Amino acid sequence: MAHHDQKIATMLGDTLTVLGGGSPATTTDEGVNLVEQWIGIVRSNTNTEWVAEPLRKLRDALNANDVNEVERLMRDLSGVVIDFANDGNTGDYKQDLQNLSTSLKDFARGLAK
Repeated sequence: MAHHDQKIATMLGDTLTVLGGGSPATTTDEGVNLVEQWIGIVRSNTNTEWVAEPLRKLRDALNANDVNEVERLMRDLSGVVIDFANDGNTGDYKQDLQNLSTSLKDFARGLAK
């Protein structure tokens, strides 16, 4: 369990860095890989496996290079994440999930320009 928690913490940190522009330019393939890793994480827990479907849609839109759909899906995912952060049993991750929701929304806003 500790390894799983460490992986989640690492993924949250990596994702926040990528979305916040704190890492060098991220390629579409790197974005797809990040989403794939999240799919694996959310599928490993019955409380979060339902999040796999919106993530699969985001992965597919990234692969199709459909910027409008990526923007829409990231906004939707932002809402899913904030709802989960506020209503779910998120333990130590509540603040990170709230930050992730904001970062998803901000990143999507940047795509809309």
